[in-house]
Amino acid sequence: MKKFILGLAALAAVAGFTACDKCGSDACQKANDSLSVAYGNYVGAMVGTDIAHYSAQSNVNKEEFVKGMQLIFGAGNSESERMGMQVAIQLLGEINRMKENGVVLDPTTVLKAYKTVFLTDSLDMAKTQGYMAKFTTMMQEAEAQAKEEAAKAKAEEPTAKENVAAGDAFVAKLLAENPAAKKAESGLVYVIQNPGVAPQPEATATVTVNYTGKLINGTVFDSSEGRGPATFNLQGVIPGFREGLMLLGKGGKATLYIPGNLAYGVEGAPQAGIGPNEMLIFEVELISFE
Repeated sequence: MKKFILGLAALAAVAGFTACDKCGSDACQKANDSLSVAYGNYVGAMVGTDIAHYSAQSNVNKEEFVKGMQLIFGAGNSESERMGMQVAIQLLGEINRMKENGVVLDPTTVLKAYKTVFLTDSLDMAKTQGYMAKFTTMMQEAEAQAKEEAAKAKAEEPTAKENVAAGDAFVAKLLAENPAAKKAESGLVYVIQNPGVAPQPEATATVTVNYTGKLINGTVFDSSEGRGPATFNLQGVIPGFREGLMLLGKGGKATLYIPGNLAYGVEGAPQAGIGPNEMLIFEVELISFE
């Protein structure tokens, strides 16, 4: 949602006037009325010009826009009404942000529930915390569900399905042609050239490795070559890479064939040129670990 903000010139213009808010004469009242008209014309022109540019990307209905302004201005001198409108605007902003994240709330239902609790005389901190805890739990569940549904939808996109099929075909051929290739229960496929010296690192270990990562078409997307060994905690890497390094001892070397679901999943890593559900190949050497 675009924010229409008056420029500094408008603020300076308003600050420059010293008309009284309590007029003691007709002349004073007329001056204030004239100032009100001038100010309304001025900001109307500024916002109208802004909207004219904004409408090129998103059509703005001017009648509805003015209706929204009238709701706020119509509160008159009632501080309570203005406060209520401010809260409503904030709530609608939060509802819209939730919608952008896949969690859709009905404003009418929200307002009805709000009134039920807000107008009661028996509110206390314990009840408020109870409402907050319930909402937090339900919101986390809704976000998780929205994320799962989004992932399922992306998994059905042509590119994601094509990458899965290409990875499956690549692995099937590898397993058929290379007796040294093994497939773990997770789906990770690996060829160990040197198992290294026991023991192997645990999932929380910090490791130092040499590695080269590439796609099944041979394109290299990352490598420690030329930079020197990389050190990192296994909790911070993709699942397939972590599982593969845990098969090696110090000095161990292997080639890891990591399916998309154990790599960057349906999101991929566009900045590295990795598509959704794309299989990755890593040549790794475990130098040491702690």
